Amino acid sequence: MHETHLINPIIKGIQQHAEKEKAKAVTLVRLKIGQLLGVRDDSFKETFKVLSKNTLLEGARLEITFFPGTRIEVVSFDVE
Repeated sequence: MHETHLINPIIKGIQQHAEKEKAKAVTLVRLKIGQLLGVRDDSFKETFKVLSKNTLLEGARLEITFFPGTRIEVVSFDVE
């Protein structure tokens, strides 16, 4: 779970924004992840699933696009 330090700030930021919007749940998160971070799609999704428990993001689907780079961008997220 070396992705924890990458995922926690994403969850926190989206959670805060979703709460301000009075959302009941986040259903989809679209991310762009730099290939140079060494992140594996399946491992990242599994860690996200574990870390998002008991948040508005629990059960949210992840759409990940990889690009040459060293950062993660939150492209968008859908709420209910």
